[in-house]
Amino acid sequence: MKSYSGEQIAKKVIDFCLGKYKFIFISGNGGSGKTTLSQELVSEIKSRGLEANCIDMDEFMIDSKIRKSAQKEWVDVKNNKRVSYHTWAFKESYHLASLEKIIHSLMKGKNSFYKSKSDDFIEVKVELPITIIEGVGTAFLKKEEMMYGIFITCDFKTEVDRRINRARDGEINLSREEVEEKAVERNEQFEVTILPEKDKFDLELTSQEGYSLSIKRDNLNVFSY
Repeated sequence: MKSYSGEQIAKKVIDFCLGKYKFIFISGNGGSGKTTLSQELVSEIKSRGLEANCIDMDEFMIDSKIRKSAQKEWVDVKNNKRVSYHTWAFKESYHLASLEKIIHSLMKGKNSFYKSKSDDFIEVKVELPITIIEGVGTAFLKKEEMMYGIFITCDFKTEVDRRINRARDGEINLSREEVEEKAVERNEQFEVTILPEKDKFDLELTSQEGYSLSIKRDNLNVFSY
């Protein structure tokens, strides 16, 4: 299976999307390289003398103290009832209506604003050619015309390796066994809440060691030319 660098994927996607799509959605499992690819897309757009709006779904997550204090009942693939706190794998963990208003404003030709977790107000500019929305929760957004979707996954070992090597969720201070234990439940949730949404994405990628990418599905034949 042919492998591509993030830069190669970004060039092809931007070639295809510019002038045709207003939004690029990126979703996938933890550690799959969603943010890395988003950064590659922004770099590619900037190399053409343009700018892009870039929205991180984490900015639209409900406060972690609230999510961790509320219990969420869910059913795993073996039909077992489970209970956990509200993780990124659950629709209720996001202020989706707020993001949908921003998308609607852009579709109607109007600028919009949102308040980031750092308390800065971020302007989303309608005149920019593309708005990139990145994060697991994009799977819960309604996909319409002018929206191109990318779905990325990586295997369990790659996910755990990447989580250990980044300072996020306090996992850099955990043992490998502890990181794996947390990842197991997240992946079980991902399997029942996010994976069923993947077919609405146009390009499905597999992320490998070193962040190289292979194409699993290419609905619009972007990489056939």
